[in-house]
Amino acid sequence: MAKQAKPRAADEPSGPVHLGVFDFTGAFREKRLDPEAYARAARDGWRFIDALPFWMHDETCFEDRAYVDEGVVVDAASLRPWPFEPGASLAVADYAGPSAAITPRPALRAMLAKAADMGFEAIGGFEFETIFLAEDGASLRAKGWRDMAPALAHNRCWSGVAPAADAAFLAEIHDGLRAGAIDLDHHCMELGPGCVEYSLGPSALLKAADDAALFKLATKAMARRRGMTASFMAQLDAGFPGLCGHITLSLRTKRGKPAFHDAKDPHGLSPLGRAFLGGLVRLTPELMCMFAPTVNAYRRLRPGNWAPRSATWGLGNYTCGVRVITRSPEETRFEFRLPGADVAPHTAAAMALGAGLWGVENGADPGLPVEGNGRLAPVPPGAELPTSLEEAARRFRASEPARALFGAPFVDHYANWCAAEAAAFHAHVSAFERARYLETL
Repeated sequence: MAKQAKPRAADEPSGPVHLGVFDFTGAFREKRLDPEAYARAARDGWRFIDALPFWMHDETCFEDRAYVDEGVVVDAASLRPWPFEPGASLAVADYAGPSAAITPRPALRAMLAKAADMGFEAIGGFEFETIFLAEDGASLRAKGWRDMAPALAHNRCWSGVAPAADAAFLAEIHDGLRAGAIDLDHHCMELGPGCVEYSLGPSALLKAADDAALFKLATKAMARRRGMTASFMAQLDAGFPGLCGHITLSLRTKRGKPAFHDAKDPHGLSPLGRAFLGGLVRLTPELMCMFAPTVNAYRRLRPGNWAPRSATWGLGNYTCGVRVITRSPEETRFEFRLPGADVAPHTAAAMALGAGLWGVENGADPGLPVEGNGRLAPVPPGAELPTSLEEAARRFRASEPARALFGAPFVDHYANWCAAEAAAFHAHVSAFERARYLETL
């Protein structure tokens, strides 16, 4: 007699499940499982090669070592519909062995556990700008990654014309994201041809980071289906605007009460809110590689872009590194505006939450808000931001608060990852260098 299949619970997927692990580039490395295989993985555990902590943007590993399978644990709460094939779902897994100490999503989970131990839940969201290019993978390579043509070339910032003219495409992206259970507040046209802004959340911070990473994956996939490319480089080219990857954060008590607001304070901040803000401002320079993880990220933080250029804060001030909103208890939040669109969401969320909690533990003082142009505000000695990935990696490695928050294994490993990324760039000789020096030296 044939063995009867076990009845499937109402919340178990009936179709394929894309199960995977996030790496330091923010990519979701996955495999497609039949529902029965997913059920076994969720029940008994799963395995994935332990190469992902060493994985680079060019599909190489920065360390030559013996790679083996490592146990991972499925986060059943992460299961969501995945609208790219009928009946499909997606779920996230995390390393459960040695790699747990040196990977981004477990680092964020550790900060969330720290917040919970202090009596708080972290709420957050991400805001991304992306540039849609009228190029596919073949045309980009044929052009040598130069002279890239934007889609929606007629776009103007906050314009109503482009959303009307390109409504079908923009609605397809928006509705596709919502179908993937990504918490999406709105989208709008932004500065420059092909540029669109998407505001995600607010959600519990782990889901917000998952949403942000999957937002980038889904947006790129939907653009590719139309023969286009969605760019999340912080600075695509000199002729394009810098692209943001802002993080919004707040804390709630275990009873759900907003923790950052105090109507009696002249700035609308509670003592806890001020200390959290103080930690974020204070640690930003030494934790910068956690939210600026590419060589390209540092090109965005320059004159000519809207991006802030210092670890400053201001009330509603878009030119500061942290924009503080205190209109009401429920709306009080910190918008961390320094990250670019190339941000790896779990690493950056761990940084922002960890820095804030460090501030609470240490009674950090954020100082006075900047009332003028934060991009021109004087920076106190020692508070200057790193200007390159290699400098950021060195400061991160030397940071005692980083080691206290994330552990020495994570700090040393991630500093090595960033240093390897910087070294790959410096090993390359650009066309600019040849044009500038070949005939003059």
